[in-house]
This record gives sequence, C-alpha cells and structure tokens, in this order.
Amino acid sequence: ESSGATSTMNSLSFRIRKRLTHGWGAGMNYTLSKSIDDASSIGGGASVVAQNDLDLAAERGLSSFDQRHRANGDFTIELPFGPNKPWLNNGIGAALLESWVFNGSIQLATGTPFTARVLSNVGNVSQGVNGTLRANYNGQPIGISDPTTLEYFNTAAFSPPASGTFGNARRNTIIGPGTENMNLSLTRNLAFGGNRGMSIQLTANNVFNTVQFSTIDTVVNSRTFGQVIGVRAMRRVQIVTRFRF
Repeated sequence: ESSGATSTMNSLSFRIRKRLTHGWGAGMNYTLSKSIDDASSIGGGASVVAQNDLDLAAERGLSSFDQRHRANGDFTIELPFGPNKPWLNNGIGAALLESWVFNGSIQLATGTPFTARVLSNVGNVSQGVNGTLRANYNGQPIGISDPTTLEYFNTAAFSPPASGTFGNARRNTIIGPGTENMNLSLTRNLAFGGNRGMSIQLTANNVFNTVQFSTIDTVVNSRTFGQVIGVRAMRRVQIVTRFRF
C-alpha cells in the first residue's frame, strides 16, 4: 500500500439568502465543480487498489465523489393566522392555526461517476486484484438520451479486455443517476408556562415520491451490466410530538 496520491478540484459557488422577515425567508446555494484524482479514498476497509501498480498515472480520472452541479434551496413561512397576523386574529380558528411554521427544502444534483470494471480471478496476478481490473473502451458515447432501468448508459461502449491484459477505460467515466428531492415539514410550538411546552411536527421526505436511482451495475461481465440495481428511499411521512417539562 502507498499513501501517495494527487488530486485537483476546481469549483465555483454562490449563495443567496433572504432573512426571515414579514413571516417568510428563503435561500439557495449552487456549486459548479470538477474533481480529478488518482485515488478518491485510502484503503483500509475499502478496496482501493491500482489496476496496474507499474502505471499509476493510468489511475487518474474523475473523483468518485465528483458532482458537476449541486443546488440546494430552502424556505420558511410563518402561517398568517393568530394574534398580530393578517387573518383569524382570535377565536377558535386562531387557537387552532396560530404559531404554525411551514418549512421546505429541495436538493438537485447531477450524479457521481462509476467505473466500468471486470470481475476476474483473484489469483490471476496479471489482471490485478479482483474488482480493480477495468474494461476496454471503444470510443463510443457513453451517455444515452433516454436512460432506463434496463439500460442506463451505452453498454456497447465497453468490453472485457483480453485475458492477461489491462483494460484501457479510465476510472469513473460513467456518470450515475442524479438527485431530485424535496422535503416539507409543518411545525407548531406550544408554551404552557414555566419550562413546560410541546412541539408538534409533521414531516414528509421525498414528498413527491420521486424515484431516486442510487446504484447502477458497471461490471462488464455481469448479467445486469448497465442496469439500475438500487434506489433511494421513497416518500416517508412522520408525525413527531415532544413534551418538555
């Protein structure tokens, strides 16, 4: 094992924020970045081994955590009901609807990259450590205009190398699935005097129940090569009540 590595990252980011005034606040930040390295993490529990220890320069490629675009937004809205608010200043309506706060967040990001690999015999030293042998790349476009769960990228662009040889495909050339997620919450805090109080919170994660692909099979000699094999959590709604005393 060697701890020597090189990495370069360039990024541009900006942030805009409207502070909470007049009952609402919001913000957004965006980052454009590109990260290149020859090893994105150290060994230990993970198998981070060069395909060819005599050609470490061939390991240089996109970092495994590289995301070209990332955007996050959030907002807070105090519902306009109750004392000193525009509507329902008193009565039963005010008692039921006052002090509710509506929050939301949205995450948008392009995917992180994957490497086209070949699973080989661990004992075949000429093909490196099992799982580190890369595929051959023939120069065809890797991305496709309409990816599906059965073909997320152009699988015809890759093939297993000849026995006893190393693959010529670079690390992390397949861009994986991106993220589109929105979370919402509705919260109310009640004070009962002294240190006593209660909070009620209704949260909805992935509120639109959007399917979020997480993992694709990039092992060339796998029966599911090019297919989506994992998804992130679907919509989850939760009600939490806390009493403080």
